[in-house]
Amino acid sequence: MAGFIYFDFGQLPENGTDSDFKISTSTLNLPVFEKFERIATTTPTPENVVEKTAEPAARPVKNIVIPSGVREVSPKTFEELINSSVIQFYCGYFNDEMMTFSDISRGTGIIINEKGDILTNRHIIYNENSKKIRSDCFVLKSPFPNGKSESPKIYYAAEIISYPAVEKFNDSFSKDKYYNDFAVLKIISKPGSEFKINLLLGFDYASPDDYLVIENTAGVFNFLPIDWNYQPKDGDFLITLGYGIDASHIANKITSTVGNLFGNVSIDGSSKPQILLIGSNATVGFSGGALINPQSKGLVGLISWITTGDEAGKYTVAIFRDFLETLMLQDLNFDLK
Repeated sequence: MAGFIYFDFGQLPENGTDSDFKISTSTLNLPVFEKFERIATTTPTPENVVEKTAEPAARPVKNIVIPSGVREVSPKTFEELINSSVIQFYCGYFNDEMMTFSDISRGTGIIINEKGDILTNRHIIYNENSKKIRSDCFVLKSPFPNGKSESPKIYYAAEIISYPAVEKFNDSFSKDKYYNDFAVLKIISKPGSEFKINLLLGFDYASPDDYLVIENTAGVFNFLPIDWNYQPKDGDFLITLGYGIDASHIANKITSTVGNLFGNVSIDGSSKPQILLIGSNATVGFSGGALINPQSKGLVGLISWITTGDEAGKYTVAIFRDFLETLMLQDLNFDLK
């Protein structure tokens, strides 16, 4: 049985029932959270896939209507922002002649400033079992939208800048998962021939024209702005974005869905939004993906986990913007602003 989870609740979503959850004063006992699953990144192969069969409260992105008067973070379209800033990561030991495909982790990342800093999850770049950093990371990208399911191309080598040195646990969230699941990497160069990433993955390198989407000016990167004004409310629709797998276990394109915000898991017992639960159909590969406010097109959270349980209890778990800023400043001395 999982411990109590403190929630900042207004009301249950439309699909919530008394049989699904039992509320007692300011706490919520959620037996469906007995098991959390990472959005698997240890090996990008079919046998490690954790599939979700339910799509609670998910809606296609095309159904989102932007209200008038909402302050947008950029004059660019949603597609332009995502195409230039949401990338795919492959991390491993690519300069090791003994490395195999099973040593590679795969996930999503977000370019967050014009310097080329990338926000992603700690568990993508750090192997908790071997206690080793997957030191060689590469940025790949497919066009968005990608109707033809074109294979990703290899764009850059990325350097690990910082990540929390020690896992942080909280029994009221989950006894076996941590909540400081973030890391910062930086784009450093185009990949050289000393790495065998293209031989292992079978992907092409990006062409000069491909780079124009990410760098309008050489060395100045397009990025996804953070929405610092959004304040989460239960029932809000939020977009989840990541390089998720499809039915054939291929992650060739960014998957984007919209789901209801279900509630907030409070790590320190306060009422401030910290860990958000979204009813969307995130899959393997969403680790390090973006949680976006569709009204502003801005980043409001970092996707980290999916929950497992019965069909009413499967959610995407994301670290909320303000909590993420606090943790990163505290643990990494990195200011998101």
